[in-house]
Amino acid sequence: MSFKRTLLACTLAVAGAAMAQQAPTEIQMWMGLTGPSGELLSRFGDDFNKSQNEYRVVVSFKGQYPEQRAAAVAAFRAGNPPHIMQMFDAGSGDMVQARGAIIPVSEVFKRANIRFDPADFIAPARGYYGLPNGDLLSMPFNVSTAVLFYNKDAFRKAGLNPDQPPRTWPELIDAAGKIRATNAAPCGFTTTWLAWIMLEQYNSRHNVQMGTLGNGRGGLGASLTVSNPMNERMVQTLVDMQKDKRFDYGGRSNDAAAKFISGECAMLTQSSGGLGAIARDAKFEFGTAQLPYWPDVKGAPYATTIGGASLWVFNAPNRTDHEFRGVAKFLDFLRSDKVMTEWAKATGFLPATNSAFKAMKDEGFFEKNPGRDVPILSLIEGAKGEHTNGYRFGRWTEIRDVYHEEVERALQGRQSAKQAMVNFERRGNALLRAFERSAN
Repeated sequence: MSFKRTLLACTLAVAGAAMAQQAPTEIQMWMGLTGPSGELLSRFGDDFNKSQNEYRVVVSFKGQYPEQRAAAVAAFRAGNPPHIMQMFDAGSGDMVQARGAIIPVSEVFKRANIRFDPADFIAPARGYYGLPNGDLLSMPFNVSTAVLFYNKDAFRKAGLNPDQPPRTWPELIDAAGKIRATNAAPCGFTTTWLAWIMLEQYNSRHNVQMGTLGNGRGGLGASLTVSNPMNERMVQTLVDMQKDKRFDYGGRSNDAAAKFISGECAMLTQSSGGLGAIARDAKFEFGTAQLPYWPDVKGAPYATTIGGASLWVFNAPNRTDHEFRGVAKFLDFLRSDKVMTEWAKATGFLPATNSAFKAMKDEGFFEKNPGRDVPILSLIEGAKGEHTNGYRFGRWTEIRDVYHEEVERALQGRQSAKQAMVNFERRGNALLRAFERSAN
């Protein structure tokens, strides 16, 4: 070999080695999940990293969703936000108004020249996270809705049919009374996520307006309309049931799940995503049913609404097209049938895509696992109404806490159910006006 050819071969070898040793581009993803779901999402990041060597995804827990959102806003202002952030449904209104910080996920895929059709996702998820032109703001991932879990062993002990869970609120109230009368459990019923279930899901279940401008989806300027007989009725029901432990308050977030898993409470309203922990830790046979409704409400039961979280893409001053392509490739990996079906089977969250749902049906998963289709049927088969497509209010996490405070005062006997809702609407609207001032 000539000297020139030898030199060229050596040069190419060195260049190839340098390229091989070049570190993959890092993609930061922040998640708000812990426990088995958080572990599985982290593993998906590892699986993606093993599937290629161009990018390295780092999945990190940065606190619960509200804390994570605050940290991401601070990071954006400092110029170094995560590439992807998992944000719960209640934060959608804030994210929409984060001008310049967020790039709609449809646009991210378009930039990367990777096929992305919002119609691939189940209709309730498209509706919740969609834009008027049909594009998606964020990618639905851990999709859930509220369901009723019930202890079949406690039902048998109380003389109730374990295969006939309560469908309506009167039936649930009656079942809770029989459970207490027979001491089948120390508590008849409890709930997690008080505002999400007893306000947001409850209003969707009965097609009741929560606020003007399409429940805030029409943009800034919406006002809450929650001080009404339907919401007063729900609060009063909880106040009445707690007097004899037919209902036992378990806190504002997910803590009440422990009351059900331990056998203390025989019924629990909870996110369908809570199924994994119940299946792992409960020492009794349990069932899953749709959220109760008041049968005297015309048209009920209406569909429940989407919960869980979606994946948002952050912008940043020095973020490159190469990085955005890595974001799109990882999101494309997460929406694959392989990942979506494993995610849904392991966690109790719903398959977010139509093809994943079909794949699970075709393999007989729902037939082999009775009750696992309950949440998706609640979303898809329930009647659709003007107010069943979710909401999009700014500062909703804070507004939720106002609801908690006012309902807790009612549960403590410090005010009526009516006064609780009057105060909640007034204080919530004040927060909406403050949000508008900060957004302008």
